[in-house]
Amino acid sequence: MKIYRPAYIKNFKCNGKSCGSRCCRDWKIFLDDETRQKYLTLPDREEIFRVVDESAQVFKMQESGACPFLDENFLCKLQLEHGEDFLPAICQSFPCVTYKLGEEIFIQSMTLTCPVAAILILLREEPIAFEIGEVLKARQIFDFTERISEAEKFLERQQAAIKILQRRDLSINERLENFCEFFGEKISADFDEKNHATTLAEIFGEMYDAHLTADKKKQLVEIYLANRKDILNQLRENFSTVLENYLVNEFFMRLYPYAFRGDEKFNCRVFVTVYRAIEFAAVLTAIAKARLTLEDFLELLCALNDKLDHSKGGMNAIKTFAASEENFYLMIER
Repeated sequence: MKIYRPAYIKNFKCNGKSCGSRCCRDWKIFLDDETRQKYLTLPDREEIFRVVDESAQVFKMQESGACPFLDENFLCKLQLEHGEDFLPAICQSFPCVTYKLGEEIFIQSMTLTCPVAAILILLREEPIAFEIGEVLKARQIFDFTERISEAEKFLERQQAAIKILQRRDLSINERLENFCEFFGEKISADFDEKNHATTLAEIFGEMYDAHLTADKKKQLVEIYLANRKDILNQLRENFSTVLENYLVNEFFMRLYPYAFRGDEKFNCRVFVTVYRAIEFAAVLTAIAKARLTLEDFLELLCALNDKLDHSKGGMNAIKTFAASEENFYLMIER
């Protein structure tokens, strides 16, 4: 068995106190069949989970939004009393994301929706390195064997793209331009700043389900355009390694260029558009707070990852835009 993963995984240790057990709050915690059978042995089991539909059940959360098994010390009572094997597959696996690419080939990484993992991933000065492990600790595994027919070739191509994203002799924009060209996406020399901002305002509204009026979108565009260059220059100068680590981890973790149904060029456009939406949100946050601290930016990245994972509107807006090759030049500024 081969598990391709970032080397940082072995340094991760869950610490609910440092983040208030964020993953144990406000999310639907689905029970897999194996775990549900274990819970049938517990007293008051009817009060523990509820039926979503015939094929899915979730925990009944407390009024505060917290998991019913989260104690006052931000620890899981289930794990304390019964051990890690008693946890649902999603709880046992999070924040790791694991894909099966072949009979004995897997990819495993971590999502930024976990603040502890985000700090481990983003605040490293050295480029993210990768290793091959032989022991797989994950019960929730996404099967991509039908979508990826030649796993080893896919991994070679993915690592070649990551090397482009880690080119520290190039600016972030230059890396993204080379990245697009690597996947066969042509980049126009034209860049329409106003249409670029208008597109991102539309995506931003969908991502936050904000139902923005036309006047509000126009206002956001004007504010963004008046401040974008100065703020983005500061962002790229002050947080260059954070941006690099974000791009590399997202590319690997979401299994680009096969993250979504469509060809490599489409996935390339989605990847770059998501990054531009983050820049848009960072500019607006910097304006609202008068300055963008590192803590602010890390929280922004965690929150936006949460939105992209759980906001269908935002990701659908990005994919709809990315489906149009003609407009993609709006996302690359030379």
